[in-house]
Amino acid sequence: MKLRWRVLLTLAIAVTVPVLIVGAMAIWRARSNVKQEVDAGALAHIRAIGAGLDVALQDARRTVEFAAAEWADAMAGAVPANATTNERRIRRLRRSVPMLASVSFASHAGTLLAGDALPPGVELGRDSFGGYVGDVVQVNGRATVFLVVQARSRTGELVGVVACALDLDFVRARVSAARLGPGARMLVLDSDGTPIASSDGTRPDAQPAVDHALQLAQADIFEGTFEQQDWVTAYRNLSGFQSQRGVNWVIVHQQPTADAYRLARATARDTVVVGVVALGLALFVGGWFANRLTRPLTALAQRADAIAQARGGSDPSDAPTPNATTRINGPGEIGVLAKRLDEMAERVAERAHLQAALARGDRLASVGVMSAQLAHEINNPLTTVMGYAQLLLEDKPAEHPDHAGLQLIADEAERMKKIVGALLRYARAESVDDQVSGGNDNDCDLQATVGHAVSLALPQLRKSALRVSTEVAPSLRVTIAGRALEQVLVNLLQNAIHATNGSGTIRITGRPTAGDVAAEIIVSDDGPGVPTVDRQRIFDPFFSTKQAAAGTGLGLAVCKHLISTAGGSIELREPSPEYPRGATFAIMLPLHREPT
Repeated sequence: MKLRWRVLLTLAIAVTVPVLIVGAMAIWRARSNVKQEVDAGALAHIRAIGAGLDVALQDARRTVEFAAAEWADAMAGAVPANATTNERRIRRLRRSVPMLASVSFASHAGTLLAGDALPPGVELGRDSFGGYVGDVVQVNGRATVFLVVQARSRTGELVGVVACALDLDFVRARVSAARLGPGARMLVLDSDGTPIASSDGTRPDAQPAVDHALQLAQADIFEGTFEQQDWVTAYRNLSGFQSQRGVNWVIVHQQPTADAYRLARATARDTVVVGVVALGLALFVGGWFANRLTRPLTALAQRADAIAQARGGSDPSDAPTPNATTRINGPGEIGVLAKRLDEMAERVAERAHLQAALARGDRLASVGVMSAQLAHEINNPLTTVMGYAQLLLEDKPAEHPDHAGLQLIADEAERMKKIVGALLRYARAESVDDQVSGGNDNDCDLQATVGHAVSLALPQLRKSALRVSTEVAPSLRVTIAGRALEQVLVNLLQNAIHATNGSGTIRITGRPTAGDVAAEIIVSDDGPGVPTVDRQRIFDPFFSTKQAAAGTGLGLAVCKHLISTAGGSIELREPSPEYPRGATFAIMLPLHREPT
């Protein structure tokens, strides 16, 4: 047998035996716990229903006993009660006990004296002292239970009997209102097994489980549970609740075993599933471990071939760098050899990455020199454009229709010249002492500058469906040249236009920070935002996510240079509840203070 199959067999045995033992214990314990909970829940339902029925029956019997005593005293008096008085007593008794379907006052010989007629076969209990609740009898085809109370005078003389038929709807209502489990039902039976009420409204089938519960409830054990014929049955004798003479009714709670032990079956099923999954995982891990033992030499050969192939490629940065997930491990000397091979691959990869970084730096330097040369060459035609624009302006009065256009040409040419100058200074890595706009122009009105920047980008905005929303606090002056801030804002607006594909909203807000020492300018859009992998490089020179013809990668680098030179900062913020979408750039600039 190969080593791989030996490892798999060992792991399968090592996993299967504990899973079988633990699973069997878990299934047995789940069955036992669920059975205890089912029995306790069924008995709790029975006790709740039985206590309510007992209270109702005992209250009714005490009320009837009080009325019977009052009637007996009246009958034993000098002037016996007449029919009108008896009828008044009966109405008052009906109001006090709503569950009474009929009330009859009869003599001790059984002669009706007042109230409803007594049906034949009703035992008035002349041979028993006090009162009792009888079994179910059929009266006019309806199941009825009579409450019979002897009426005795204060001297103990039997004067008559008060017989009241109970409306069993109150029993059905209490049983129907019980919140039972799936498939469960509750029955109330008299001592003969005749059903008084059921929770599902149907008569119970003649089944041995109900008969057995009736027998046990009437024996010495008046409460308990048992399983029989796929039913979990709980029972209790109603007389167990009473301190006075008992009502020999039995309350039975039944639930199919399939519903009662559903949780135990689910636990057993889950245990089996976990065992199968654990066995599958063990086999999978065993196969992986066996491969780690039997195939390290093949993996080492493949790694060596990969390193050699990468070294012979056109791009040295493609050399593989081993990491924690690709390292080759093996036993003994094979593991040492694999470790040394990984270290060699790491050194080769580091050298390749260093060579690639040096080559990229040389390319950036060449592009920077070329950009500086181009900027220098652009200055000459810009000077010509500015000169002719100024000459034409001298011949045009302010009210001339061409004056505004010529002035805009001159202003924009001046701005382009200053941008080119800033690019030259950035390429030379020099500080901007006199700012972009030159002279002593080192502060600007934030609200006016934002408005002018938006107007400069207006032609591009009109070509798209973009909307610009500005909310800038008035009377804010920041320590930066107006042309420099305009250039920064225009660059951010152009980036937003390209990112949103000409749809959505660009929001520009400006407000003072806490303490009124700086101003915060927020420029946000509804575009896709900046990918996480590019967020650390967006301010690098010549880095761009646009197509080759759409950008040079200098816009954000120049923006950061201008803001940093003015003593401020610019950053790309993470999404927040206030700005959940797109890219959000935050500019912090010191507020301008007049000298005191």
